[in-house]
Amino acid sequence: MLEGLLDFGIGTAIGGLMMSAGWGLFWLLIGMVGLARRTCGWRVVLNSLVVSAVTILFVSGLVWLRGPAHSFNSAFTIGLCVMPLVLVWFGLREAPDGQRTGARMLGGVRHLMDELMGKHHACRGCDHEHEHGGGA
Repeated sequence: MLEGLLDFGIGTAIGGLMMSAGWGLFWLLIGMVGLARRTCGWRVVLNSLVVSAVTILFVSGLVWLRGPAHSFNSAFTIGLCVMPLVLVWFGLREAPDGQRTGARMLGGVRHLMDELMGKHHACRGCDHEHEHGGGA
């Protein structure tokens, strides 16, 4: 029983850390494109690299602590699914303005990606003109 709880806890921790590592790798790619376009600095790339590397090191440590003798049992597998399900649950909640929090977060991510990749630097924020087909 105790071993099953420990496997569930380690699975939950690894699931959350791997989500964080994936998020860091995502922003690392966006930052590298922005760095190549000269729309963001080295700090974005470095922060994303550190987030990814530290979480992957933590995951490696947890896997090492778990030991090679343990197989991937059902408690561990269920634990891996906990944090992604929590993220989906939070994303489906309603914000005070009636919009889903996940849609709101994706809008913010899209805006930050546009800023880091320099999408509207040449036209100085002409997204309202892009939507209506107008030109400057």
